[in-house]
Amino acid sequence: MGAFTTVSRLLRELNRMRSSDGRPDMRQLFLHMRDIEIMKLNMKNLGYQLGRTMQPYLDNIECADQPARWNLVSKACTQDDVESSWFRYWCKELKIAPFYHRKLWEFAFLLQSLYDQDSLVPGKSGIGFGCGEEPLASYFASKGIDVLVTDLELERVRGAGWVETGQHASSLESSYHSELCSRELFNRHVRHAYVDMNAIPSEYHGGFDFCWSVCAMEHLGSIRQGLDFVNNSLKVLKPGGVAIHTTEYNYLSSESTVDNMPTVLFLRRHFEELAQRLNLAGHLCFGPSFEIGNGVLDRFIDLPPYSLGEGLITKEQWSEVNQLAHLKLAIEGYACTCFGILVKKENRAG
Repeated sequence: MGAFTTVSRLLRELNRMRSSDGRPDMRQLFLHMRDIEIMKLNMKNLGYQLGRTMQPYLDNIECADQPARWNLVSKACTQDDVESSWFRYWCKELKIAPFYHRKLWEFAFLLQSLYDQDSLVPGKSGIGFGCGEEPLASYFASKGIDVLVTDLELERVRGAGWVETGQHASSLESSYHSELCSRELFNRHVRHAYVDMNAIPSEYHGGFDFCWSVCAMEHLGSIRQGLDFVNNSLKVLKPGGVAIHTTEYNYLSSESTVDNMPTVLFLRRHFEELAQRLNLAGHLCFGPSFEIGNGVLDRFIDLPPYSLGEGLITKEQWSEVNQLAHLKLAIEGYACTCFGILVKKENRAG
């Protein structure tokens, strides 16, 4: 808020600066604004360097041989999470060195939540939406879990940036990570299909123990469509099944946000309304908690352009990450972070 106040005061001062004929003095505006890009660059470099300086702390966190229950609830990404033993464990399982990045938090949150809900065991089945090049399907296959990875037809997303940035599962091959499982296991346990998240086919209803999506529901066209998707995703679950979805949380605003755009930003009240809607229908929405963290990296808001694309990491970049300290970021001028939604379907048929 301090930076916003400073800019607002500056703009008021500039408005009072007039030339002799009463027109705004654009020369003064230029002098004040010319260094903004340098200021942004300095902020980004300092934030990333802070993350690099803190990296040895993550490297020294003890990693357990077995997972443990943490009973996570629907929540936002925080520095404390990234510095937790559960985060460290799932990084090891995914064969990724831990680092301060919200995308890696999404994977760890999803896997820890599945473990908490007894869903990460051989013989279970899951369906993923908007899967892109995630390593999750390969990891599930390594544990003897049958999964269906889905995305929109290639023709419907071509040119929108999803294919170019590794956010689209154009084929089964997109989900294969050889470091996580053998080709034989992958072929045995993983299938691929094209599915519109706004119109999930009834043929998948009631067929899975869990479902998931990682930062996909904010791309469905509107906030309402994203919230409806979470509710509709429960239809693919068996009674007592678990749904886990992550998305964008606009955490410093209570009313103003982005809606009806290619990327929408959810507010606290949207998650509260969703939880109430699900609970009234007989399901169990764990949480939600809106703690955004008190760590120094919780207060660093990354600015575009992001060095690894739009805050994403492609399959080829997992072992060559050079961007750190990306837990919070600015999207369309709003401070955002990832938010995980955890729901258990009512434990009865019908």
